[in-house]
Amino acid sequence: MYSFNYVEYIQKTNKRKGKYMLTAHTIGNKYAEVKDLRVKEIAKLVRKDLKKFKGCKFSVKSTYNKIDVALVDCDDIKKYFYIWEGVNQKDPRYTDTFHKEVQSIMNQYNFDNGDSMSDYWHKNFFAFFNLHFPLLKRARIELGLEVANA
Repeated sequence: MYSFNYVEYIQKTNKRKGKYMLTAHTIGNKYAEVKDLRVKEIAKLVRKDLKKFKGCKFSVKSTYNKIDVALVDCDDIKKYFYIWEGVNQKDPRYTDTFHKEVQSIMNQYNFDNGDSMSDYWHKNFFAFFNLHFPLLKRARIELGLEVANA
């Protein structure tokens, strides 16, 4: 009897394509290890993995189906941020590589079997990466977009 292992198939496909972000019908490479854990325990693993960014401090919070990661502090602003220029404004943004690395850390514990075309969401958890407002203010000052108050 032939047995098809969907998890292995998706993991091999993602590895071959070099995907960073989860798309429809994908499974993170560590999902099999955590599939029976609650989101709170997965958030602890994400927090541990984020320690690879030396000099950065993250806030990792979880609810029953969501993990929120926020960059709270960072020693080297210029390493992780750049100046984004819009039509009438300039803002600090984190670099694409930094954003992709943080997202990939969260996504390695996740799966996505949803279909956004039909508004169907089937995930282990929703993952969000944000920037803490006081760090945004400091980044604006260090990148020369704002003058520090005396």
